[in-house]
Amino acid sequence: MSTLVQELGAWAVELHLGDVPPPVLELCRAQRRSVLGAVAASSDDAAWGRVRSAAQRWAAPGPAPMPGGGTGAGGVRVEDAVYVAAAASVALDFDDYVCFGHTGHSAVLVPVLLAAETGATGEEQLLAQLVANEIEARLGGACLIGPLNGQLWSFIHSAGAALATGRLIGLDALEMAHALAIALYQPPMPSPPGFFMPDSKLVTASEPVLAGMRAARLAAEGVTGPLDVLDNPRGFFSAFADLPLKGLLGGLGEGWATSTLCVKPYPGCAYIDTALDALDQLGWPAAEEVEAIDVDASILTTSMEAMSAAYVEAAIGAGVVPTPVSVTFSVRWSLAVGAVAGRLTPTEVSQTWLEEHGDVLRRLATKVRVHHDWDLSRRALASFSPVLPPGLVAKQIGVGGVLKAASSFHRSAGRGGLPGRARATAGLRTAGLTALLCRSDVGSNRRTAKRWWDPEALRAFEMAFPARLRVHLHGGRELVAEVGVPRGAAGRMGNGQGVSPCEVARAKLMSYGPSLWGHDGTRDIDMAVSSDDADLWRLLG
Repeated sequence: MSTLVQELGAWAVELHLGDVPPPVLELCRAQRRSVLGAVAASSDDAAWGRVRSAAQRWAAPGPAPMPGGGTGAGGVRVEDAVYVAAAASVALDFDDYVCFGHTGHSAVLVPVLLAAETGATGEEQLLAQLVANEIEARLGGACLIGPLNGQLWSFIHSAGAALATGRLIGLDALEMAHALAIALYQPPMPSPPGFFMPDSKLVTASEPVLAGMRAARLAAEGVTGPLDVLDNPRGFFSAFADLPLKGLLGGLGEGWATSTLCVKPYPGCAYIDTALDALDQLGWPAAEEVEAIDVDASILTTSMEAMSAAYVEAAIGAGVVPTPVSVTFSVRWSLAVGAVAGRLTPTEVSQTWLEEHGDVLRRLATKVRVHHDWDLSRRALASFSPVLPPGLVAKQIGVGGVLKAASSFHRSAGRGGLPGRARATAGLRTAGLTALLCRSDVGSNRRTAKRWWDPEALRAFEMAFPARLRVHLHGGRELVAEVGVPRGAAGRMGNGQGVSPCEVARAKLMSYGPSLWGHDGTRDIDMAVSSDDADLWRLLG
């Protein structure tokens, strides 16, 4: 019998363009625009400048362009170019994501830049991107109940880079399985202290991507890996999933994880987007008019806020302004920036701007209060029923899994630096939410999946992070706005209003691309993405 890794490897090799629905391919193109827009948006980020400077010292000559500067006209080795580009796309958290992972850093950048070496066609690059997206998302979902979450699932980039590289260097099915097995043999396990404050956050995807690319090159030379790494009880899941949801590894070629693509309209964690959308609906009230801001949100947002608060407060206690990395994970600071600037763009999420406005930001951030709301948590949870079928989840984890899931979240919160009371509260909330997840009627207000990756249910998927904003102004006035699904997220129809993932991605590229490639260069990149130009990589230097 074949192992899970062999099944994944075979699908990755056998996928053909005719197997992919056109809307999914269009979302792949949107993801390219989003990632490249994020790379350009970070061009003035001081931390990325330090990463790029270090990489320039070790980079070897090669065919690929290094965004922001290479080693002469000949460019640099592909791995060096991907490393720097992935750090840029992560830097301001201005990325995109699918239902179970921030896949774009590896899924987009590896195929596009590796084409400089392999000469892959535009279609082959798209297929490599799609293979990485689909399997990365499934690995993230299978580890949903475990010690890590979101961008800290950085192991997905090792897997995705191995698969994308394997496609473009021509691995067969068995070699591809070994490449994936090698990538999952010693995957990274990042720790929150390195993610929420210092520069190390920028290499969250860069280091795993290199490991994945090397895994594919090793497999091409006949090096073998543990093909049972996803089946063996002492394998990958023993470290990364307390309750593996292995059902999420199936459905390849039936339900497309890429169809859940969401593109962020603001630099920062996705969990802040609806609060910022609500502030935008209210016209970005001026900071001097604000007496207080109350934010009601789901457990996803409030838990993020609790984790980031420790690092934000540590910076303030040391007499310095929090770093751009910390601000992008703080509802309080992001709303303060929005009120002071009347917007939130990469310009405001820079160390220089934050330091220049540090005093007023500190004062305003203390006026923002973030509250957990059970109804909003239920709505956020229900929105995931198309990709997390309640009945199947309940069957897989069982009643005992509820308490284990709460314990898993409690442990994860502890690693994030939450104080004891916050950890206990988070654990209780997670237990309650997991219990709700096990109820078959939790998604009764929408189409609930009958099987993993149910194509019909996926068509109804929304990425909902509901938030309600109550802005209290001087003089007793109050402004209220509520947003359920953020701009650029799955579930947002376009209608020419600039809110669909494709529309937000193009706006991101066209707005921030000129800072790195100029207006003409950005227009050329946009056209190359539209036409699946095999030489897109040439435009990225």
